[in-house]
Amino acid sequence: MAKDSFLDYLPIPANNIFRIRGEDNPSVEAGRYDEIVRQFVPSFQNIPQFDFIMLGLGEDGHTASIFPGDLHLFISDRLFEVAVNPQTKQKRITVTGKMINHARNILFLVTGESKAEMVARIIKKREGWEKLPASLVHPEKGELLWLLDEKAAAKL
Repeated sequence: MAKDSFLDYLPIPANNIFRIRGEDNPSVEAGRYDEIVRQFVPSFQNIPQFDFIMLGLGEDGHTASIFPGDLHLFISDRLFEVAVNPQTKQKRITVTGKMINHARNILFLVTGESKAEMVARIIKKREGWEKLPASLVHPEKGELLWLLDEKAAAKL
């Protein structure tokens, strides 16, 4: 999706784009991608540090592929983990909170009325907010920005 939506329109050499191969064995791919990130992303305090991470927000409060009930994936010592979508049971590779919160800049891009309740719960710290993976996004030394359309911001 990122490739079709914007990477194809930017003057980025193809050898500078490192795709997670979701079609491969998730455990093997998480390890392979960890090695690539460690090789090509500059580290700060011995942890690779992305300049920018863009996240979405699910209607259930998930972000990346870390779903409610799987907060252990957010606090993992690994950079990438295998997650399971609780509804579809599909295995996914997710970046962990260790990488997310170490980034210099984090952007939540959230659109649609169906996300408004979750946006308000997290930002206003309403009941149950602390159990939502997206509520754990707090950059250690970076900036966090929420970019919402009117419908996603309607309950703020």
